Amino acid sequence: MAENQFTEVSPEFWQKRWEERKIGFHRSHVDSLLEKHLDKLVDGRQNIKVFFPLCGKTLDMKCLWEHGHTVVGVEAARPALEEFFEEQSIKYTASDLPDGLGSLLTSEDGRIKLYCCDLFKFNSDLEGSMNAVWDRGSLVAINREDRQRYVKLITSLLAPDCRYLVETLEFDETKFPGPPFCVSEQQFYDLFGEKFNIMKLDRKDSLEEKHRSWGLDSLYENLYLTTLKN
Repeated sequence: MAENQFTEVSPEFWQKRWEERKIGFHRSHVDSLLEKHLDKLVDGRQNIKVFFPLCGKTLDMKCLWEHGHTVVGVEAARPALEEFFEEQSIKYTASDLPDGLGSLLTSEDGRIKLYCCDLFKFNSDLEGSMNAVWDRGSLVAINREDRQRYVKLITSLLAPDCRYLVETLEFDETKFPGPPFCVSEQQFYDLFGEKFNIMKLDRKDSLEEKHRSWGLDSLYENLYLTTLKN
């Protein structure tokens, strides 16, 4: 398979995946690399605001919420957000956003705010600045040609003290073009190196049988901690 034969993704693409229940990317447990390095993300801070781009219904949000932090997520597929609250037995209310942007689902205590909208239409006017970002499956779900735009968006949301934890996938993209998309170490440094300090925290062999069905014989998860340069 040629490297350039990949599927272009969009909010509608992900909405359809949820409608058809093709959500193999969802995990029914908290991400193991997040659990291992949670202290690096939080850095001893209390009640910080943590951003989850393309959040789906990840249990990682409940994990941070239970640690006393405020969670802000963005997801195009509303069923994912509704299922998160219902499956975790968290009461919530829903409201419409202005200008037809989408909708907002808010937990009863106000510490979980999940926006149903196009990620690229989200901005700091809605929620202010973020103290942390947990990006488990967002960067790898963005079209290659949208990556610079993505970095610009994320950067615009960060408070000066923000700690941005990013999990990427590395594999032979000539065998499987995505999504999810490969983000090599060099590609990551090219994207973030200009404005961010980067520390590679972990590398995990994550090849599973489903990845073999994609034609892969190796797949690694890389974990990076990035902070804004002064």
